[in-house]
This record gives sequence, structure tokens and C-alpha cells, in this order.
Amino acid sequence: MAVDVQNLWYSCRHVFGPEYRVDFKALLDFVMECVVRGTNPVINATAYLVVSSGHDQTNFINALRQLDFNIKKRYFHYNRGSRQTNGTSWDVGITADAFMQDDEYHTLILVSGDGDFTYLVEPLRELGKDVIVVAFADSLSKQLSASATEVFHLSRNTVYSPSRRFSASQREAATD
Repeated sequence: MAVDVQNLWYSCRHVFGPEYRVDFKALLDFVMECVVRGTNPVINATAYLVVSSGHDQTNFINALRQLDFNIKKRYFHYNRGSRQTNGTSWDVGITADAFMQDDEYHTLILVSGDGDFTYLVEPLRELGKDVIVVAFADSLSKQLSASATEVFHLSRNTVYSPSRRFSASQREAATD
């Protein structure tokens, strides 16, 4: 399972609002219950993320590791002179890994709605691979959706608002 963390982050904010975040435990639960549906499935989950030197993401990365995600990081670079960013996408990296490891899986679960992955899905399908796409419906590329073997839409059950979650925990603590 390849998780495009950057795409999920922006898609979640686009669909639900800027205060919402993806609940990666709920995402894994959704994949296990709705997508995989098998007995004792083996999932090799890799989270592809872009990290910035200006933001400490240690807790987030540790939380992903506790959920048994493999972590692949790419560092965000901003060139002030040209006003351009570098290293802000994992499209090529996810594609390279999918082809380099294609003898290790029959089904690729791609967690992203990015239409650029159509260029990954179509050749994998030609190689006899199944490609299941998991994404928010409102931010899923039509081309990617059409090229996948199967598509599953993420719902509100896989997102949360940190401030609302904190408020709820405070209310619970006050009643204990």
C-alpha cells in the first residue's frame, strides 16, 4: 500500500476544511475492513511524505511508525531566487517503487487521488496487476478512477479536527 501523504493532506483540507486532518489509524482500519476483506492479509504500508525543516514532524512520523508504516521522506526545498519549490511530490518515487517491487505483490493499494498516477496504473494493469485506489471522492481524478481496478472513497470517518478532538478529551477529563 502506497500512501501519498501530501495528496491526502491537501485533499482532506479541500474536502472538509483547513482544520481537518487524516486519521491514519482510521485509514488503516478502513483499508483492512473495506478494501482488503481477507483473512490474515499481509499489508506492506509505506507512507511517502515531504518534510520541511521549518516544521517538526517527529511526533507524526513516530505515530505512523507505531501503526507499522514504512516511512519514506523527501525534503522540501524552496529556492528564494527563482521562487520555486523542489522535492514537493512523490509521484516519481511511488511509481519507481511500484515497478521495482512489482514481483512482491499482486495488488497495489494506492492511497491518492492524484491523476498523475494514471501513468502508473495503466502499465501496472497491462502487467496483470490489480490497482485499488483509495481517495476522497471530491478530490479524485476521473482519469485515475477510470484506470483503477477498483476505487474506494474515504469518508468523514477517516478524518478529525484536532481542536474538536482536544475539546472532547477535555470534557471527558472533566467528567472523570
